[in-house]
Amino acid sequence: MSESFEELEDRYRGALNRVTESYRVLRDATGDARPLAPGEQPPELTKAQRDAQTEAMKAFQEYVPVRDLYWATRWGREGNPPKS
Repeated sequence: MSESFEELEDRYRGALNRVTESYRVLRDATGDARPLAPGEQPPELTKAQRDAQTEAMKAFQEYVPVRDLYWATRWGREGNPPKS
């Protein structure tokens, strides 16, 4: 049995929310990104920071195929293909 559009939309929203939350946690754990000054050593990452990076990466990797399927289905359903 195939997934309904409403089920796909729920899955898309869930994946998007997971990405949003994981990036919030990552930003909270690492602070704002800034370039290193000449000769400055990269900061050491704590386990919490590494875990936040890993979760953000996994969430994004799982989100992308759901996003692509959702928008391809929605554009086809609405008869409103994207413009190049």
